Amino acid sequence: MIVANGLVALPGEGTYRRASIRVRGELVAEIGSSLVPEPGEESIDAAGLVVLPGAVDPHVHFDEPGFTHREDFLHGTAEAAKGGVTTVIDMPCTSMPPVTTVAALESKLGAIRGKALVDYALYGGVSGREVEASLGSGDAPGAMAELAGRVVGFKCYFISGMESFTRVTHDDFARVVAEGERLGRPILLHAEDLDYVTAATARLKAARGAARPEWSDYCDSRPEAAELVAVASALQLARGREASLHVVHVGTAAAARLVAAAGASCETCAHYLAFGREDFDALGAALKTAPVVKSRAERELLWGLLASGSIGFVASDHAPAPASEKETGNVWTAYGGIPGTGTMLVYLYSEGLAAGRLSLPRFLDAIGGAASRRYGLASRKGSIEAGKDADLVLLDPEGRTRIEGERLLSKGRITPFEGMELSGRIAATYLRGRLVYDAARFDSASREAGSGLPGIVSEPGTGRFLTWGYR
Repeated sequence: MIVANGLVALPGEGTYRRASIRVRGELVAEIGSSLVPEPGEESIDAAGLVVLPGAVDPHVHFDEPGFTHREDFLHGTAEAAKGGVTTVIDMPCTSMPPVTTVAALESKLGAIRGKALVDYALYGGVSGREVEASLGSGDAPGAMAELAGRVVGFKCYFISGMESFTRVTHDDFARVVAEGERLGRPILLHAEDLDYVTAATARLKAARGAARPEWSDYCDSRPEAAELVAVASALQLARGREASLHVVHVGTAAAARLVAAAGASCETCAHYLAFGREDFDALGAALKTAPVVKSRAERELLWGLLASGSIGFVASDHAPAPASEKETGNVWTAYGGIPGTGTMLVYLYSEGLAAGRLSLPRFLDAIGGAASRRYGLASRKGSIEAGKDADLVLLDPEGRTRIEGERLLSKGRITPFEGMELSGRIAATYLRGRLVYDAARFDSASREAGSGLPGIVSEPGTGRFLTWGYR
């Protein structure tokens, strides 16, 4: 197959190059300006289209097994493919059992094998209730050591609302980071301070008394200070091992600056770049996440840090829920999580690259280049290069994308991006040289009742399980 005459986004280049890409099997074989189709070779005309590397979304909650009323691997990866994401990395905490042991990992793989439409890797987890088993003792390897060859990192929390996956103490965290360094795997941290959030929540609830809580209460219970205290603590506890620390979904610019200065890494999410706490008045529960979005001024600071590289990349933190859990009418009980894997790339293209906030190299790092390097997948993922997987996204720069919850392929349809008009439209997504999503078929099928997963043209199970150093 040749993808001919596209505007190709190549690593390290500041502008698109008009070129053709030859694909043999699953790999990019050749990139050139005058490739001629060989006998029997399919040629796809990409004239006028931007050709991007398939995005890597390194933070999704696809909830399988255990919570599939919220999301599952089939619908989550379908939505990813529709959004130009060809690799996802699934979190260990929102499945049952959580992926904290090899047995739990095998259980998860058994549940999701044969369902994924894009490639996927997994994180292991360290729950506070299982720290000693995770670390092992003496010559006995712990669960982290047993999992390390099959996961691309380990996730833990400083604050958690999950009975099945509890927070780690500061002492636990320091030991987990040391083990992560020994094993050569990053430690991912949800960084909000337990003492701050717990005390602030109790105070704000008491102050309201019998009055109806407001969204400002939720925002005030998890402000910038809660992130800053947690990040500062984590960096002190990881001292000398900062390179092993990765802070997930950062919404506070000062926290991201601390991370970068210490030599650790962090990510932000599209919703922190798109919204501020001021938007809760219009959006309500559709915008609820943890950490919560901060001010609109903070949003602009995050864009600057992403442009400079102080924030390495963007993840979706895709974690939808049905209306019965999301729209409870109560600020405190509404589920905290939104769909995002299908809107991440086009949002960053529109509001980052096309709007001039991000250079082309920084955009490519933000959508997958940097994440693929951080999580040991860069040998085959994250850029368009000869010898790498032919994960290609054809995007029409003159097209427009209107985000509508009812047209998402995710099980989650409640999105704060509802009604947003974005520059650019994804025309097709290829995974390892194979067409997975076709926008033309989505447009025609979505008008038909009972059309299943419109636009998806590959079979469940197309996605491959990836591990560190994927070759």
